[in-house]
Amino acid sequence: MTRRILMLGLAAAAVAFAQRGGGGGGGRGGGSLAPNIGFGPTSKLDRITQGLKLSKEQKKDLKETFDEAQKEAAPVHEQILKARLEIGEAVAAGKPGDEITKDVNAEGALEAQMAAIELKAFTKFAGSLDPEQQQRAGMLFIMMPGIFSNKNWNSD
Repeated sequence: MTRRILMLGLAAAAVAFAQRGGGGGGGRGGGSLAPNIGFGPTSKLDRITQGLKLSKEQKKDLKETFDEAQKEAAPVHEQILKARLEIGEAVAAGKPGDEITKDVNAEGALEAQMAAIELKAFTKFAGSLDPEQQQRAGMLFIMMPGIFSNKNWNSD
């Protein structure tokens, strides 16, 4: 019995640590308590454009690159949601730890696949920036985890 409780606790911890993105506020990425009253840029595209001081052509390239990555990420995101549901159902049903571990590992592989899509989009775009903009590209890198978790990467 102790072993079973330990395995369930381990699985629950693995699921908790596998969560990407962060914050509260309803979705991934933000949970600011400050109201959004419309000062400054509001969309991710506008924030990135302003932060990196992109030209109109660079802004267009960013949008194209990230829209393409969003299309690639959408089915993976759906699989992640399904995998998390399966893990929760397996834990609730009291399935053996080995089965839960297998589900957790499968979900982790999907998370790795999503991270690869995010990083590929980042490197593709960041490589096209001029040296001064590349020095500020860290702000874009920080935004990347979970950026394609919504139907539109540019929505908040």
